Amino acid sequence: MTARSRSSEQQFVFLACSERSGSNLISQILGGHSGILSAAPYHFARDMILNLHVAAGDDAAAGRALLRAQLVNMARQVKGEAEAEALGAWMDAHPGATPAELARFVYAGLERKRGARTVFIKENNLHRVLFFVLSAFPDAKFVFQVRDPRDFMASAKARRGRWLGNKFGSMRNALTVWRDDQLGGLALLGLLGPERVFFQRYEDLVGRPMDVLPPLCAFLGLKFEPGMLDFHSRDGAARLAGTSGARANLSRPLMTSNFGKYRNSLSRGEIRTIETWVGDLMDRFGYQRDFPRPSRTRPLDVLGLHLSEPFERLSNGERMPFYSGGQKKFSAQLRAVAGPIVPPYPASPEQ
Repeated sequence: MTARSRSSEQQFVFLACSERSGSNLISQILGGHSGILSAAPYHFARDMILNLHVAAGDDAAAGRALLRAQLVNMARQVKGEAEAEALGAWMDAHPGATPAELARFVYAGLERKRGARTVFIKENNLHRVLFFVLSAFPDAKFVFQVRDPRDFMASAKARRGRWLGNKFGSMRNALTVWRDDQLGGLALLGLLGPERVFFQRYEDLVGRPMDVLPPLCAFLGLKFEPGMLDFHSRDGAARLAGTSGARANLSRPLMTSNFGKYRNSLSRGEIRTIETWVGDLMDRFGYQRDFPRPSRTRPLDVLGLHLSEPFERLSNGERMPFYSGGQKKFSAQLRAVAGPIVPPYPASPEQ
């Protein structure tokens, strides 16, 4: 049976969720259901779909080779040598495969789980590739998970244990990422409705899992299985927990009070600034502000992030533009091979 025919029998579910917001946790929990295959975090959309332009320039062959190498290497990191070799062999055997066909193989053909018809897929910044997802998987469903932006920021800062440290380079950029991700999820909800988009808060997932998981399973056409909460004891969770300190909690039972901790790591000024920048979305998602909405915005709450930006970037060693997503080395390699785009008609004499 081909990857295409297998995928036609399966239900694809994509996660819309910011980084540092429990994306690995919900992936592992759902992967514990007998009817769900939780695909490994290949970052297919980030590393392939968003970079297909490098295979459309003057040196398309170099671009395709670089994208292939990155995908195979990611498969090796998150799954193992067998999956990496299988992916490389499939790509070599199907040089004319469309991006949609490659995606179906990565998500539905590269991994196996007996009896699993639902494939759950985590992709960072999903809104950036939503046009591709809806084109390649027109019947896909989505889980839209949000986390309190103050805890999100506390986690982002904790990932860089230094003065002014931040995983995203600066507070301003972190808040931009969070806001864009949530607006993308809201766009999904508005476009497709609750029949295809399940909205949940991270805090409810960890604090009241039995209020969240049975309705989520019903949304997927499945019955809740208690074993889903034993995610920490499975090999996949242990493997992910060992690849990065950022995923260490995956090897532990559900931490039911793992929220509201930002007050121990963020200053009053930082909390006020976050509520100023994204408070409108906090209100929509039901997050209570620590500081009541002021009648007038304080200039420092807005301008402070702009003023601290150069110092934060310096502290975090950020030398690349913020638009360069993904792995820095890979991004630099992509720029090196990206050739000019040639239009399908003769150039003007002046050029």
